[in-house]
Amino acid sequence: MLSGGRIGDIGRNKRVDRTLADGEFVTRRAVELGINAKHYTILIEDAIKESNFIVAPDGISGNLIFRTIAFLGGGDGLGAPVLMDDYVFVDTSRVGGHFTKAIMLASALSHLNKERKKR
Repeated sequence: MLSGGRIGDIGRNKRVDRTLADGEFVTRRAVELGINAKHYTILIEDAIKESNFIVAPDGISGNLIFRTIAFLGGGDGLGAPVLMDDYVFVDTSRVGGHFTKAIMLASALSHLNKERKKR
């Protein structure tokens, strides 16, 4: 999980505070669900070294991260997963040209969602 600042930045800006709180909450919730998750705050350089999945603090920064990694850095993006109670979908780039990995991600997340509901 990423957020808009470091923990030591709390109190400087309400928007950054909100992203930090959200990052902490989402990380805690993911761990409760058995997902190996860590809140890297704004330190994307650490997250990219240690993680295989990055959650941005909002859609705009997520889009910028994706475009930088995929289009400028030669990386690969799966899209932005959206998880709701009854539906799962992956928002993809119109420029990417392929959707196979996004479909596989959506399928895996849908399966996890169904398993979670059985509990």
